[in-house]
Amino acid sequence: MTDTPFFELESPYRGWYRLHRLSFGSGDPVTTLVAGIHGNEVNGTYALNLLAGMLRLQTPNGTVHLLPCVNLFGAEESRKRWPFDDRDLNEVFPGDAQGSPVERVAEAVMRASVGQLCIELQTGSALVHEVPHVRSPMDLALGEAAGLPLLWRRPAEQLDEGLLGAWRAAGRTALVVRGGRGGSLDVGDARTMARGLVRLLAHAGHLRDPEPAPPTIVSTTMLDYRCEVGGFFVPEVRPGETVVVGQLLGTLRSPIGGEGVESVTATAAGVVLAVRVYPVVHGRELVVRVAQSTT
Repeated sequence: MTDTPFFELESPYRGWYRLHRLSFGSGDPVTTLVAGIHGNEVNGTYALNLLAGMLRLQTPNGTVHLLPCVNLFGAEESRKRWPFDDRDLNEVFPGDAQGSPVERVAEAVMRASVGQLCIELQTGSALVHEVPHVRSPMDLALGEAAGLPLLWRRPAEQLDEGLLGAWRAAGRTALVVRGGRGGSLDVGDARTMARGLVRLLAHAGHLRDPEPAPPTIVSTTMLDYRCEVGGFFVPEVRPGETVVVGQLLGTLRSPIGGEGVESVTATAAGVVLAVRVYPVVHGRELVVRVAQSTT
């Protein structure tokens, strides 16, 4: 393994910013995995570090590059955005080598992301807990190889933004592995994501075939459930749970006194992708997202 400070940037009031790239193996094929674009999304960082531990023991065929924590300064403060100017790093790709600090970091991430296959690790927002899943374009079958609980196939135009969109514009095969919630380490979810990455690397020819992957639910249709009014949301389901028509997904209660205000029930069968975990909600905010199976 080599640990290369791929890019450095002087900080105005702390130590230097360094973008680290861990490299394993040599030659082709080449795959790059990136995590921590948002500083408070730490499940991907932990999943890549678990993967690094495995790659130290099993030298891959070809080359695997890992960028475990891009927004290091944001991670130090548990902040989603770049802390110096509060910009969202994911909104400035492909970046600019002569631009602002975040644009320069984004450009360095693009240069470091070599190889035909690029995988981004993401975490859900701090308010919502998501089951580990893959998000990929409709025409990309690779996502099923991860063996994660869910594969969300989305129209390409919905994915052509941020780092994923910049990779696709550069002609790379790109997908997202996502799970857990922002601002916390969900160890079980991170371990599940890491096992999915091992399967993806095996499918790409880097590693020996792992144990057989569990079944994956493939979905192209999501049902978003939202409360009509604000209140205190109490979920009755968990991420990854299968639900049926009419099942209670959660209840909205008064934050003062706890009286029931609204019941949220499933209008179709499916698998719960995301559940609101911070209970105070405003009207029309997402509380549960259910994936309808297309397989």
